[in-house]
Amino acid sequence: MKKVIYIAGPITGVPRYWEAFEDAEDELIALDYIPLSPAHMPSGLENEKAMRICLAMIDAADAVLFLPGSSRSRGASLEHRYCEYTGKLWARSIKELKEAMAACKSLMITAPGRTLC
Repeated sequence: MKKVIYIAGPITGVPRYWEAFEDAEDELIALDYIPLSPAHMPSGLENEKAMRICLAMIDAADAVLFLPGSSRSRGASLEHRYCEYTGKLWARSIKELKEAMAACKSLMITAPGRTLC
């Protein structure tokens, strides 16, 4: 069964933000993952409503990939805290994600401050 990966990253105030999300989606698809992206939200949603949908997508995902600049994004920072709170697997690069997902196939790993599987 394919794993579902939510992509988190800065959106508000970032010109052409969707390009980074599309690049990540393409890489994840090439690795046989199913990407979920907040870049595909209906236009006109208030940030608070969009975040509720994003948190539901995180719940549905097997892991979360944080794009560069996420730590400076209010929304992505909230998503990161949500991952920490719920123990959701997360990574800051596709390389780190691949390594964590491979490790999860055979055992449960916990790192300081976060659950990897």
